Amino acid sequence: MSINLDALPHLDRSDLVAAWTELGVRGEPPHFKQALVRGIAWYIQSKTRGGLDAETRRLLKSAIRHAPDPQQTKKRRTRRDDVKLRSGSMLIRTWRGRKHEVLVLDDGKRFRYRETEYASLSEIAREITGARWSGPRFFGLKKLKGSA
Repeated sequence: MSINLDALPHLDRSDLVAAWTELGVRGEPPHFKQALVRGIAWYIQSKTRGGLDAETRRLLKSAIRHAPDPQQTKKRRTRRDDVKLRSGSMLIRTWRGRKHEVLVLDDGKRFRYRETEYASLSEIAREITGARWSGPRFFGLKKLKGSA
């Protein structure tokens, strides 16, 4: 089966599942279309260009062995105070291939994005994505207990 990587995102989920099966990708096909696309693309690329080198495989296995069990840490995760922002700080987030820069004003009480001032990061995150987001989470400012 010859599959064009650029065409994968445009296929229906049923076609992707068929491709997954026909290619012989190990495991059950993921439920989400995006995960299917990425899994098939990874499989094709690893077959044509070679997979991960031995050192990378070793590091991944080690990371998996030392990762906390999500079932045990799920209940203990609670929010801490958000990161304190200072005036003049720049928040940078890449979203869908575009870099977005936000200037912090009034010690985090106001923000400037594309020459417009906003009262919250959530307003800016919505402007960028078109969807409701927690602004601090979108910009990577939320801290969780147990996280580095």
